[in-house]
Amino acid sequence: MKLPIKTERLVITKLALNDLPAYEALISIPVIAEGAGFNLVSNQKMLGEIAKRQLAHPNSVGIWLDHQLVGAILLYERIEQTGEPDTHNLELSYFLHPDFWNQGLMTEAMSGLIEALKRDHTVQSLSAEVFIDNLPSKGLIQKVGFQELATVTDPLVGKEKVLYQLKLQ
Repeated sequence: MKLPIKTERLVITKLALNDLPAYEALISIPVIAEGAGFNLVSNQKMLGEIAKRQLAHPNSVGIWLDHQLVGAILLYERIEQTGEPDTHNLELSYFLHPDFWNQGLMTEAMSGLIEALKRDHTVQSLSAEVFIDNLPSKGLIQKVGFQELATVTDPLVGKEKVLYQLKLQ
């Protein structure tokens, strides 16, 4: 996927280690920490190491508004039954600073990213998991074209979540 991606209001670009302070500030916001599972990590040093690994991953992108990091989209290879990573089918995770909710920014970012992935022709599908009670996130995922596959219980937190998939090719 070719970066940066520029939308009407946003720039989506690869996250780098120099983005670590802004990224750590984002993932420390309680509502983001809970939604993304960062609240399950009680050791602040370990959380910092997780953040560094996420920034080092080639498919971790930041969402920038007026030169401010306001969110992120993380894409990871799905793991096949054999235990090997599948680089053509990715899992998606995302979050946005709550000060910027309900402004269409994440819809704009996801739409731009999806279009870039479609033009690239490398990724065949995206999958996402959304807690069943997270109605705004479910609405976003459906709005950008994902289809509901199943409802399961998350083994770590014991909450129901919906599994979604978007075919890109």
